[in-house]
Amino acid sequence: MKKDTLYSGLGFIALGIVFLVLHIVTDGEGAASNFAGFAGGLTGPGIMMVYKYFHWSKPENKAVYEERMKNERINAHDERTVMIRGKTGYAMYLITIIMLALLTFILSLIGVDKRVLLLITILLIFEIAGGYIVYQRYNKKL
Repeated sequence: MKKDTLYSGLGFIALGIVFLVLHIVTDGEGAASNFAGFAGGLTGPGIMMVYKYFHWSKPENKAVYEERMKNERINAHDERTVMIRGKTGYAMYLITIIMLALLTFILSLIGVDKRVLLLITILLIFEIAGGYIVYQRYNKKL
């Protein structure tokens, strides 16, 4: 396993500890309460990365790790897998657009502040325009 995984894991743990200290120092009031979430969100994956590095670096696990990496390389370039990923991405893009449109409609019926509705509508427009721009770019590039 690459050393980058170990270094990334240690970096995540260090950042998690920094956010934990910030949460404790600021008493976790108001926006500073997010620091606890950042601490957990960085420390947990960091610990898992360090664990995976040491687990897969053991001599008795090297053969299994090499087999897994070989299968991942094959699956990453398999035509069927690539097609399925593309269709999944497109389906989720459409679902996101529909959900944003429905959310805007439902929140307008409830009577939510107009600034919130404007923000969601801008996000919806950005999603549609971004999808069109990315499509045109890939259409020219590929």
